[in-house]
Amino acid sequence: MAWAIGDRGVVAQVGEPAPGFTVDVLDGGSFSLSDHVAADGKPLIVNLWASWCAPCRKEMPDLSAFAREHPEFEVVGVAVEDSLEEARTFAAELDPGYVLAYGDEAFERAYHNFGLPVTYFLDEDGTVTEVFNGILTPERLEEIAGGV
Repeated sequence: MAWAIGDRGVVAQVGEPAPGFTVDVLDGGSFSLSDHVAADGKPLIVNLWASWCAPCRKEMPDLSAFAREHPEFEVVGVAVEDSLEEARTFAAELDPGYVLAYGDEAFERAYHNFGLPVTYFLDEDGTVTEVFNGILTPERLEEIAGGV
């Protein structure tokens, strides 16, 4: 099971249970890792993005296509280092085919980025299987997802 995000010093690492998180979905509601793992147990792709990030804009259509073509995966994009207002405007403009949410400081401490976009791949049990920094091409998405 995933660790609670309140656990000081817990950060997402390959081969370890992903730190638990709950983020506010931009169009209402919330997304919780623990609820996701308990409910449907699909592998999860967590993509970190920001409204000001040009590579994020370029990547979203490919993530949307992947989400549509692979219902066996759950995809959630989490805005980081951004304002809620700008994230909502960006989301409305691009209207991706997956859940977009807003990460708080606790989320950002647990899910590090060294430049956006960055994507965390979790298996059905919530274990981090891969972390990818940079733009995911459709080919790279398929390759990494095949190993989850």
